[in-house]
Amino acid sequence: MSDNNDIQSVIDVVKSCDDLILCTNRMDGYPDARHVANMMNKDVQNLGLHFLTGADTPKFKQIMKNHKCCLYYFNPQNRYAVRLYGEITPIDNLETKRQYWRDDFKNFGYLGADDPEFMLLEFKPHSYKFYVGNEMRSGII
Repeated sequence: MSDNNDIQSVIDVVKSCDDLILCTNRMDGYPDARHVANMMNKDVQNLGLHFLTGADTPKFKQIMKNHKCCLYYFNPQNRYAVRLYGEITPIDNLETKRQYWRDDFKNFGYLGADDPEFMLLEFKPHSYKFYVGNEMRSGII
C-alpha cells in the first residue's frame, strides 16, 4: 500500500464517522479528551478538517494556549480506526465562516456565522497512525 493509498484510507475512515474524540491539552498540561461531532467533514476530499466550538468553552481556551491535538476516529460498524496528529486553529475570516455555516448550528445556540461566540476551527494534520490487522501504518502528511 502506498502513502497515497494510506491517505485515502484515512479520508475514508474520517468520512464514515459521525463523531470522533478530540484530545487537547488542559491549561495545566494534562491531556483532555472529548466527544466531537464530525458533521462538517462528511464529504471531505482532503484532511483539512473543520469543527465548531464556542468562544467561551474550555476547549477553545485550551486550543488557544496550545494548538497541538489528536483526533481519534473510530467506526463501530467496521471497527476501523485512525489517529491524526496535528494542529487546530481558529478561522477568523468571516467569509470562510459563512461558507461553513449551516442553520443546524443554531441548535447549539449560535446565531449565525457572524456570532462572536461561534468559532470555526481548522485542523491541519501532521501525521497519522492506523492498523491493518496487526500491521501499523503511519506516516507524515
